[in-house]
Amino acid sequence: MSSFASVSRVSSRLEAVPSPGLALLGLALLNLVWGGSLPATKLALLSFGPFSLAAARLVIAAVLFTVVLQPRAILAVPGRDAWRMAGLGIIGFAGVQVLQAIGAGLTSGATATVMAVTSPLWIATLAPVLLREPARPLTIGGVVLAIGGVAVITAPGEMLDQSLTGNGVVLLSAIAYALYTVFGKSLAQRYSPMLFCGVSCLGGAVASLPFAVYELASGVTPPLATSPLGWTLLLYLSVVVTFVGFAVWFWGLRALPAAQAGGLMFLQPLSGLCLAIVVLGERPTPTFLVGCVLVLAGVYLATGAVRPKWRTSHVVQTRL
Repeated sequence: MSSFASVSRVSSRLEAVPSPGLALLGLALLNLVWGGSLPATKLALLSFGPFSLAAARLVIAAVLFTVVLQPRAILAVPGRDAWRMAGLGIIGFAGVQVLQAIGAGLTSGATATVMAVTSPLWIATLAPVLLREPARPLTIGGVVLAIGGVAVITAPGEMLDQSLTGNGVVLLSAIAYALYTVFGKSLAQRYSPMLFCGVSCLGGAVASLPFAVYELASGVTPPLATSPLGWTLLLYLSVVVTFVGFAVWFWGLRALPAAQAGGLMFLQPLSGLCLAIVVLGERPTPTFLVGCVLVLAGVYLATGAVRPKWRTSHVVQTRL
């Protein structure tokens, strides 16, 4: 009975509308937390294989989504829409998590952080193609500017411990999230964001399990050899970054315009770079930092040039 009461209290708090100041503070802290997820993922890969890490992270988050939403709310979703949400979760949750884990293992934490924050850029690029939304000159200019920044960042010798393959894989994760957002537009208009993400997370968790089982069976990472730090990072990524992150995000959007909340995404590279330097011992060069500025400026131009009328709560979120 006490556990049910706790769930009810959590649900009611998520439905409450915070004050704008409290929402702004919460979302600012959240983006700083999200910015550290790629360096944390890179460190967690010392204990887990990429598929095992992604699957465990999604399973834990999916269980928490189910508890808070309550099974009856999930079962009330019409079958066709539920399957579509779950299918999108294969791209937006399983695909993103697996690609981020693989890419983070091949490149530097700092580079992965900047590559991952380009999701809104690809959303702005794909929307005119897939949704027939008009492209504006600032969008095109922002894309060109950001691509130039990516080229500067990924140039040989700009960061230690990075590879072109790893950079490309993290970029693919950002594109996968953009596809999830664009293709999920109609569903996001008709269902609450928490329900949409909860069902998608369930679909992603189920899809990722066979790959994790294969990875464990192949002996890449012995299932009982994970260090205490590895388990701690797994809980951080699944509970704090994924589940609590989404809950706080949607709670904050009840009091702030999506455009204002989206501006806080530029805090993510700040915390990501700091953690990469302090925890991973990486040393970005001045040229690398110039590339970061170009990427962020390009993302700002591309996403600020188009202000779609449909729900934008998914557009600016870049960390799962």
